[in-house]
Amino acid sequence: MKVRCINNTGISLRSFEYEPITNKDVFGRFGVSEMGEYGIEIGKEYLVMGLITFQTYQAYLIDENGFIFACPCQLFEIVDSNVNSNWHFRLIEEDEDVFPFVQSVFGYPELCSDKKAYENLIVEMEEDTQRTYFRRKLELEKELAASSSKNI
Repeated sequence: MKVRCINNTGISLRSFEYEPITNKDVFGRFGVSEMGEYGIEIGKEYLVMGLITFQTYQAYLIDENGFIFACPCQLFEIVDSNVNSNWHFRLIEEDEDVFPFVQSVFGYPELCSDKKAYENLIVEMEEDTQRTYFRRKLELEKELAASSSKNI
């Protein structure tokens, strides 16, 4: 799946709030103030490595300059909706540290099979987990390049 950034600030998410937010220092359902800015570039395309369902919104698992994070899907438009046929899905269980903040994960096999993968990737920034992410990303980029050259 490929997406293109169309917004990158907290203020751009305000129209997606369930209830009006009157104080600009208050965090909404996306966990960012109006003054907050995501480290993504408007107009740039991103390869989505996973879909993370949080308690209050859905996010794309992407990276920017080697930094991996989950970014609200409302900041993007979908360029290519095809997902890798090897993706897996997993509901987060009540005994997991990220529950109830994270509800489900959909993405490359290791992201779903390892109950600590999301936490190790985003919170702990564990080197082995990040290495797996980038290895899977390279594989997906090669797959996409091969399929687009066949379509020419």
